[in-house]
Amino acid sequence: MSLLHFPIMYAVMFTMVWSMDEVIHNLNTAYMAGMMVAPMVFLMPLTMRMMYQNRRLNLVVYAGSLVLFLALFYFMREQTLIGDRQFARSMIPHHSGAILMCEKAKLQDAELKTLCEGIIRSQRSEVDQLNQILKRLDQ
Repeated sequence: MSLLHFPIMYAVMFTMVWSMDEVIHNLNTAYMAGMMVAPMVFLMPLTMRMMYQNRRLNLVVYAGSLVLFLALFYFMREQTLIGDRQFARSMIPHHSGAILMCEKAKLQDAELKTLCEGIIRSQRSEVDQLNQILKRLDQ
């Protein structure tokens, strides 16, 4: 069951992108998806005790999910294995999310509207630049 959670959480991480062209697989998204799955794995035997009655196995699950969460948290915060390519691949969907929020938010405040106009311009420019960098790095 938990093996199904990871691809679902991984896909959910991309719901904020402006364009499907900006769904770019990257390690940071995998770290986040794993950090979302680990608490679910921890909570399953805790909340469904009738289904998960093996106390020893449950302790292994609790410990394993806690270790997994902490390891992935550390990897995310320290950007473990994130070099040039993974950085660029991570930033494109991140910037795309900012574009989506600014495009879709029902803003009334004039200052926020102006801010969003600048965000859209700058983030689109940075997505283009990141795509160019990725093409160069892939050569």
